[in-house]
Amino acid sequence: MKIERVVAAAFVVATMTLSADAQRQARETLEPLARPASAPATVGGAIERLHRVKASVVSLDWTTSSFIIPVAGNAPGSGGTYFRSDVVFRNDRSTSQRIAIGWLAQGANNCTQPVQYFTLSPNSITAMDDFVNTQLHKSGLGAVLVVAVTATGDADDDGEIDGYSRIWTPQPGSSGSVSQNFTAIDVNDSLGSLPATLMGLKQNAQFRTNVGIVNLDTTAAHSWTFTSDFTGAVTSLFVQPCSVGQIGATAGSGSALGNVSFTVKSDGFGFSWSGFGSSSDNVTGDGWVARAIQ
Repeated sequence: MKIERVVAAAFVVATMTLSADAQRQARETLEPLARPASAPATVGGAIERLHRVKASVVSLDWTTSSFIIPVAGNAPGSGGTYFRSDVVFRNDRSTSQRIAIGWLAQGANNCTQPVQYFTLSPNSITAMDDFVNTQLHKSGLGAVLVVAVTATGDADDDGEIDGYSRIWTPQPGSSGSVSQNFTAIDVNDSLGSLPATLMGLKQNAQFRTNVGIVNLDTTAAHSWTFTSDFTGAVTSLFVQPCSVGQIGATAGSGSALGNVSFTVKSDGFGFSWSGFGSSSDNVTGDGWVARAIQ
């Protein structure tokens, strides 16, 4: 009888899940929302409010109440390329979800920049092409901060949101495109001075590698070192508060076979950050992304 009850319960859960998925709404644009009167007006304010709520919460890598997309863009590149980001947001609650979105422009202190507010429909998927341009009305490269918020603008710990981004460009000389994907990353991805490991990249005559950091400190810029575990070559990166930075990996970071693995360290403690790397084929432009993990 006990086994039968367990099986029956599992069937009920599975049936409820299928029913919810069948009723999921699909949209291709965000619904703008006026900023609640007491809600944070700036990127720095949103991060500080978020950290006050999250201080005692252990974060997990699935649907959550806040996340960052480390790289998104609406920007021309070299050799006839033009990069855009197609972004998907998901709301798994049966009620509408208010969200605050901050644009962390690359190379700038964005802590005083305004955040924008939107509403996600209940149990919905919102897929948006050229997100940075059409939804945020921004240009250039940067990171995206997304926070579920309550009616008063506080971080909503009951939020169940997730996201995904594909940054892509038409491939010069062809009718196709090349792209790299950035999944949603928890805002507390890495903390302070604890080292992280960044693996799975390539650098040699065929492949090039960039490394990057999202700095979520709201008061100070910081430096990071990416030390090659194969050769000892060091790449240094300085990133402004509430910002993202990226740089080409130092020559000689790859092994004899071109493999790259880094130990990543920051110069401070008491703040959140996220590290990433991307490798691209010099001939085709094909590439992939790796995340630094503490």
